Amino acid sequence: TACFSTIFQISTSRIVAMEYSALSPAPRRTRSLSKAYILSGVVGCVLLCCAFSDSLLARGLARSTRVRAAVGDAAPKFSLPSDSGKTVSLENFKGPFGLEQFSKPVVLYFYGGQGSPSCTKEAEAFKLAYPEFKAAGAEVLGVSRDSVEFNKEWKAEKELPFPLLSDEDGTVRDAFGIKKDVFGFLDGRETYVIGKDGSIKMKFNSQFEPEKHVDKALEIILSEA
Repeated sequence: TACFSTIFQISTSRIVAMEYSALSPAPRRTRSLSKAYILSGVVGCVLLCCAFSDSLLARGLARSTRVRAAVGDAAPKFSLPSDSGKTVSLENFKGPFGLEQFSKPVVLYFYGGQGSPSCTKEAEAFKLAYPEFKAAGAEVLGVSRDSVEFNKEWKAEKELPFPLLSDEDGTVRDAFGIKKDVFGFLDGRETYVIGKDGSIKMKFNSQFEPEKHVDKALEIILSEA
């Protein structure tokens, strides 16, 4: 019995010692390691945030320093799918062998799309003036980020007589250097008249005067005819 009592006391003291060690503060080395892990994690997050910020800054600078097409410049070349599914290029309006006298001037107007009220006003204004553009030998092309399917349906709904081109990724818009409007919330509304020689004869930007784009373009086309 005395032996059993001694064994029981030893076992109890060991259990108490184990519990005490489990409850006692961690060794200083373990604490140091934990602090090091936390510090490295914080540093990693800061570096990641800095890299992301640098990336955004670089994109912003690239956009702000992008060269914008100006009057007198050669118009950027482009090829885009139209509402008919066919690809339309600026080259399509050049005369045989590139002869200027047989080429057509082009009115290229960029709009926001999605059938917004202002875009509808602009399209309908071009529709009304389209016979005058055609009589002067010019072609009108509307460009937006809308899909080919949307352009096909919207053109049929509004009975528009000119092609609508789909620039979904904004490649052509970027090539012309068209900036965003209203603090970057809206795509810029900009119209270009491209002469028979392929140079830009007129450039007009106005987000909230959609019909004025038509008047400005027609004025240049008639003066060049």
